Amino acid sequence: MSQGVSPFIRVGNKNSIPTTPRLFLQIQARPQLSLTLPYRIEFTLRRAKKDCSDRPCVVRWSPTIDAFSPAGFVLLHEEIAAGGRFETRTVDHQTSGFLELLEQQDSIAVDDYHGRDKKFFWELSPGAEVRFAANLPACYYAALQAGETYTLLYPGGEVALWDWGTLQEHSGPEAIKARDPSLMVPGGARISFAAKMEEARWPGRVAYEAENGFDMANLAEQRWRQEEARRNMRIQEGAPPPIGCDERVPGAPVVSLTLECPPTVARNKNFAVTVRVTYNGEVCGFEGGSASQTTTRPVTFRSWATVGGLHGPREGFRLYRHRCGDASDSDSDRVWEQCELDDGDRGFNIYDAPDVAVRVVEHQDFTTLRPGESWTTSISLQAQAWSLLPRDMVPGDLFLYGFKGAVVDWWDWGGAEDHTDTVVMLPCWIAGRVVDPSDNGGRPELVVPHSEPVEFKVAA
Repeated sequence: MSQGVSPFIRVGNKNSIPTTPRLFLQIQARPQLSLTLPYRIEFTLRRAKKDCSDRPCVVRWSPTIDAFSPAGFVLLHEEIAAGGRFETRTVDHQTSGFLELLEQQDSIAVDDYHGRDKKFFWELSPGAEVRFAANLPACYYAALQAGETYTLLYPGGEVALWDWGTLQEHSGPEAIKARDPSLMVPGGARISFAAKMEEARWPGRVAYEAENGFDMANLAEQRWRQEEARRNMRIQEGAPPPIGCDERVPGAPVVSLTLECPPTVARNKNFAVTVRVTYNGEVCGFEGGSASQTTTRPVTFRSWATVGGLHGPREGFRLYRHRCGDASDSDSDRVWEQCELDDGDRGFNIYDAPDVAVRVVEHQDFTTLRPGESWTTSISLQAQAWSLLPRDMVPGDLFLYGFKGAVVDWWDWGGAEDHTDTVVMLPCWIAGRVVDPSDNGGRPELVVPHSEPVEFKVAA
């Protein structure tokens, strides 16, 4: 325990009572707290492997009553100017909205206990632990300032409502009564975080908060931000961002890509994602001009580069999974993990043969589009004999499949009739960048931005 927080500890290990079970609390949370988003705190309540008895015990420990009450967490601010000394910050619990739950009760029947805290009765055998989570209430946010760092400290506390036995033994009408002596949970568990304000504000924040309150507005803003991140292929924090529409190059045609797929996938069944690349007859505007300008000219380009090209960390396709039954299984708190798409069955390539000359109007990797036309293909993720999806997927798992963007290595204005004699050089294994012309003849890069991902679920 740091000496800096010692003065704020109310219950220490020395306060444990030998005739009662020994309990300990641990807490975890993110190192940053957004002032307009939920802040999820994970709790672990653990019983010592050896204490006064081998019998299980039942305790009532609730974040609302034992952590977020006036007797619970202490909010500390490190005063740098005062040599790093911790100072308390006042939290107005009168605004929490659940002070009526904090009234100490002498007895509670587990079956009759109402509301959201019914689940906070725990059965603990020696060495066992339980994990649960709760969001920091609004009253704490009011004491925070963006740019400052805070510590939330559990000072220790008493648990009066406990008894020996199991939850099953206490499932009837007989109440669990406050016992003397109480259990003592030592203090010292803490989290530190930096408070920050989101740079881009949610447009609907003010109106929603006025009607539904701060906590509900935080949840709604989280859903909005997660949907925006999903639509913009920013699925995982810290990952390189996808290619955006603002990265299109002036003078190049405006080309977009969209995805479609069935809503469910079953094991050992064919499953493919439809890819549609569309040219609407627009040219990316030059600096100082409009965002795009219309044109009637067709465009010929290497369509393979959008779906099969050699992509970097900001390009290509990605597959993400949310596991069924994950602890964060709510729509507002889903955790997506990236899945590998390489099936490991690429065979071999010959790299030392001469480059190959191809006519763009005759080769399958090149396409001509007129304004309003689309080139459509599909990407198979599964067939009866093989699958690119994780082998351990189970019914209920959710997947996102999305496109982060691409840079086409060759394109030119004109249709098939204009390029009957146009030849480009490809590497001998074909599936590589155009060798000649290596600079696309000096024309601006054709950038295809990211697309909104498609979602599908593993069928039962």
